[in-house]
Amino acid sequence: MQSILIKDGIIVDGTGKPGYKGDLYIEKGTIASIGRTSDFKPDFEINASGLVVSPGFIDMHGHSDYTLLVNPFADSKIRQGITTEVIGNCGQSAAPLLGEAREEAERIAERYEIDVDWTYMGEYIERMERSGISTNVAALVGFGTIRLSVMGYEARDPTDEELNEMKSLVARSIDEGAVGMSTGLRYVPQSYAKTEEVIEISKVVAEKGGIYTS
Repeated sequence: MQSILIKDGIIVDGTGKPGYKGDLYIEKGTIASIGRTSDFKPDFEINASGLVVSPGFIDMHGHSDYTLLVNPFADSKIRQGITTEVIGNCGQSAAPLLGEAREEAERIAERYEIDVDWTYMGEYIERMERSGISTNVAALVGFGTIRLSVMGYEARDPTDEELNEMKSLVARSIDEGAVGMSTGLRYVPQSYAKTEEVIEISKVVAEKGGIYTS
């Protein structure tokens, strides 16, 4: 891995203090020095005069669940300075894919010309890792995807068996790497769920130490 020296930039370090002019030396993918860098001999040097050098931005509400597999370089994110993206928002995630959720995913994948060779969250995360994506990713499991996997588009309350199956899928998704669950309660089939159903499933998220976002 190349060593990189970024010279004469305005360093904004994320602590809240004003930016200051300085150099930044990166070695083996890690910031090795900030400030005095004359002793280092980098493989590559960047003149950042007049530019800001800062930590990468976090996109807290992204929808690159499938497009990251189409373009792992994620140019549209990286060129904006976004280095971490939270995906699986609005109750829609790329896993788990059972029942009608899989059918819908197959239609999306056909449009993007990719193969849906995963079912559960762990397999999906492994697929992203194999693709060599440029950004860091935090994946949410979508409540809509969970409901679609178990109940399809039926506008009714779940049976006890269906509710337990949805809870099990959420628990498995978090165990396999999801950071929590999202909802988008204005979208079908999520809009068919009563508050009590969402609360009951969210209890699993809390038990697993995950986050809930809507």
